[in-house]
Amino acid sequence: LSSVLKKSSKTLMNVKAFEQLPDLAINMNIKEEPQFAIYRAIRDPNARNILGAAGIFMMSGVTIAAKNFIDGAKEIWLKKQSADIERDLQEDLIKVETSSFAGKLKVVNDMLKKNVSLFDSVLNKPEKVKSSPSVFEKYISFKASVNSKNEDEEAAKKKDALKKNIKYIVMTTGIVIAAILTGKYSLSNLKKTAENSEKFATGFTEKIISVIDSFAQKGDKNDLPKVIELLQSICAKPEYINEVGQKFGLSQNELDGIIDTVNEARHTIFADAPTALGGIPKKVQYYCYIDENRGHLYNWIINPENKFTKYIFMAFTSSSAVGYIFKHMIDAIKDVTVLKENAKTELNLRKRLVEVEIANFKSKKESAVNPLVDDFMKQASNGAKTKEELKKYADNILLETKNGPPYVYT
Repeated sequence: LSSVLKKSSKTLMNVKAFEQLPDLAINMNIKEEPQFAIYRAIRDPNARNILGAAGIFMMSGVTIAAKNFIDGAKEIWLKKQSADIERDLQEDLIKVETSSFAGKLKVVNDMLKKNVSLFDSVLNKPEKVKSSPSVFEKYISFKASVNSKNEDEEAAKKKDALKKNIKYIVMTTGIVIAAILTGKYSLSNLKKTAENSEKFATGFTEKIISVIDSFAQKGDKNDLPKVIELLQSICAKPEYINEVGQKFGLSQNELDGIIDTVNEARHTIFADAPTALGGIPKKVQYYCYIDENRGHLYNWIINPENKFTKYIFMAFTSSSAVGYIFKHMIDAIKDVTVLKENAKTELNLRKRLVEVEIANFKSKKESAVNPLVDDFMKQASNGAKTKEELKKYADNILLETKNGPPYVYT
């Protein structure tokens, strides 16, 4: 910025006046009613203006208090509704958690019944263990099928990933090709646009020159303002200006003045803003833009004899207050409805997760107990332990099934 300022200050010493930036007026916009009322009171501190400012401040205070009251009431109501919804949700979740608890107990009881039956058959009929360890064989078979299934799923995932990668490569290549084609098409359009613009400029210039020549043939000096304007529009060169001026019988000084006028129009790109919009340069201008109900209150206080100022203030303020209250009521109802629907969604999700939770519990329980049962069957089949030792081992497995992790209580 400092570099730009330095260069600009140097440029100002050599540049012509018509090439400089135009000056700007200082426009001070008063957008708030309290500032507007204070301005009027400072400018003309009479009783009515001071009363109007006091009315503005009082209404501002009342508005802030009323808005805070409405916002606070909304928050309190939402908090109470939220607490009721949460209480109802927790009451409904009792059934869900009870169902999950009962399902886990059923898993444990089924595993206990199954293992008790298995241990009883092994301990009371040991001669059948070697010939038919059916449970153990099924367990091994089950693990193999799971591994095979996992391998198939892994292969399918890799195949899908390869397909996706190929699809992305094809899409990227297509996008690159489309971008290149679009770029070539855009470049062709720009070239045609430049050609068309050049043709238009040439045709426009030829038409202007034809009009200027027609005026020059008449040689009427009353047409000079129009001719000068036309010369400015085509940025005519000095040679052509001299040629046209001679047909009007102008002196060299007059021709030089026209040439300077055309050159000035060519180099001037800035214009002063209209006074009605931009204000007067080097002067401070205040103006206001009031669009709140406090402004209508001010008008009513300043002009009490006109009843319509009162009617407008009462109508606008009442509609604004009702609209504000209605909006917050609708927002509060919407928030409560969303809370209720979210609670229903949470409850439905927990209900659907009960079976998943039970299946997860069962899977983990089996992963902890099945290796012990597997080891029990191996020791029973090879005769490494006595019947009393196997019975003690079986009791430990049943105790682990009942009390070991994962636990029913979460």
